[in-house]
Amino acid sequence: MTKRLSPGALGPRIAALRARHRRLDAMVHDEHARPLPDLVRLRRLKSDRLRLKDALSELEGALRTLDRGRHRIH
Repeated sequence: MTKRLSPGALGPRIAALRARHRRLDAMVHDEHARPLPDLVRLRRLKSDRLRLKDALSELEGALRTLDRGRHRIH
């Protein structure tokens, strides 16, 4: 699912995805706060947020793997 990123690009990419995830959280919260929430929009926002969470988990796992490998070499 993820494109190949250099080890140095993982950190900034993770930070960007976390920021986007926070924005989606805020949008979900705002939609819930409306007197009559748009259920279709909520479903789409939640789906997008879940996709981001999965991508974050994948990248964070890759970063942990790279960190473990780096510690073994030294």
